[in-house]
Amino acid sequence: MNIIKGIMVFLLAVSLFISCDSRKEQEKQADIRLKHIQQLIDRNSLNVAKSEIDSIHLLFPRLVNKRRVAAALEDTILRRESSRSLAYCDSILPLKQHETDSIEKNFRFEKDKIYQEIGNYIYKTQKTENNATRIYLKTYVDENADYYLISNYCGGKLEHTSVEVAAKDLSAHTDTIDTSNPSYHSFSDGAQRFEVVTFKDKEDNGVVAFIAQNTSQRIKVTLHGKKNYVYFLEDADKKAITETYHLWIVKKDVVKLQNEIKKAHGLIDRIEKDKIK
Repeated sequence: MNIIKGIMVFLLAVSLFISCDSRKEQEKQADIRLKHIQQLIDRNSLNVAKSEIDSIHLLFPRLVNKRRVAAALEDTILRRESSRSLAYCDSILPLKQHETDSIEKNFRFEKDKIYQEIGNYIYKTQKTENNATRIYLKTYVDENADYYLISNYCGGKLEHTSVEVAAKDLSAHTDTIDTSNPSYHSFSDGAQRFEVVTFKDKEDNGVVAFIAQNTSQRIKVTLHGKKNYVYFLEDADKKAITETYHLWIVKKDVVKLQNEIKKAHGLIDRIEKDKIK
């Protein structure tokens, strides 16, 4: 029995020795990798450095202190990337805002303080009160850089749910909006029926871009529903839609830059707070 106990103690000692030796080797390898990561950061090879940091966590899950060093290096990378992003966005944003301001001169800003949280930019020739009984396509952009294509129709009942535009052999077709959808609105005023169908952002399926790219062409508009209706887009509406499309592109860039700035500040603040803890 004593012999068995002696053998077990010996095996345990050997196991502990091997384990300690293995841990020292792992720590040595981890230190080599951490040094290499620092060199990558110094050379601004940040994507490669991030990949190497991931390998530290995968290869050495039990080396908590080494993983903490790796996490600190990752924060260094995030801070550097965020600072770069801030510098770029801060330099570009004023230019984009100036461009937006220049385009907005031809638009009217509409916002009902009681019913609307987000205001809309509507081209001056497409104000609702000036076009109440006209069949036309209207576009506008809101403060969040969402854009809207609206098909306005008055006449006999169509129940149109989609819009197709065509120039020569090319065409574009919106998504279909069901008549039960809140984006579909209709009412009758005596013998006259009014139908208003709104397509938001990608629901226009490229129709707005198509119009903007074909302003020199005669553009045929087909309203598809239980009955179809065909007309040609007026030059004033082509201009309004094109200007609105350009405004949307610039405002989208502005919103993206503002979000990037907010995100960068958030990351830097988080890193600074973690240092204090």
